[in-house]
Amino acid sequence: MSEFDLVEMTDATLPLVQHLRYRVYCAEKQFAMAGADHESRLLRDEADRLGQTYALFDGADLVSSAQVIPVEVDDPPEKFRLFDLPGILPAGTSCVIVSKLVTAPERRGSKTLGPIMRAVLGYVAKGQHRFIAILAEPQMREFYGSMGFDIRKEGIEAPPFGTVSLMVFDMQDERHTSGKSLAGWMFKSLFAR
Repeated sequence: MSEFDLVEMTDATLPLVQHLRYRVYCAEKQFAMAGADHESRLLRDEADRLGQTYALFDGADLVSSAQVIPVEVDDPPEKFRLFDLPGILPAGTSCVIVSKLVTAPERRGSKTLGPIMRAVLGYVAKGQHRFIAILAEPQMREFYGSMGFDIRKEGIEAPPFGTVSLMVFDMQDERHTSGKSLAGWMFKSLFAR
C-alpha cells in the first residue's frame, strides 16, 4: 500500500526535485534544457527558489513535484511573458503559475497527481489568488481539462516543449464552487466560501 507524503521543498529535498526534473525532461524527453547538469543528473533553474515547490514521496521515493509561483496579471516577470496573462485574464487580479509539474515515468497513472493538485489548490486558496495558469503539452490537456482548466490560448511556441496551450483554472468558477467539476468535487473544502 502506498504511503504518500507531501512536503514543501527544502534545501535537503531540492536536489531530489532537480533530479526528477532531469529524469523527465532531459533523459526521457531528450529536451536540451538550460541548467541541465549531465554529470550530476540535475536540472537546475534560476527560478527554483520562487514561490513554493511541493514534493510527493511514496516511502523514500520522490514520485512527483510541482512548483507554484504567484504573479501579478498586469505585470508578470519576463520569464512568464509568453503566457500573455494581461491579454487573457482580468486586470488587477492575481494568478499562480504552475511550473515544472513532473511525475516519475514509472509512476504515471498511479494517482500521484491528486495530492499535488490538492497542494496547488490549497496554496491558491490560502493566498486568495483567483487564477491558476499552466502551459499544457498536448498529452496533458485532457487531464487538466478534467480537473476544470479551460484552454485560453493555443499554439504557443515554448521551446523546448514544442507547441503548448495556455490553460487556466478560475477559483471562482461556479463549476468548482458548486462541486460540479472534478476539482470542486474532490477538493470541496478548498472552495468553501
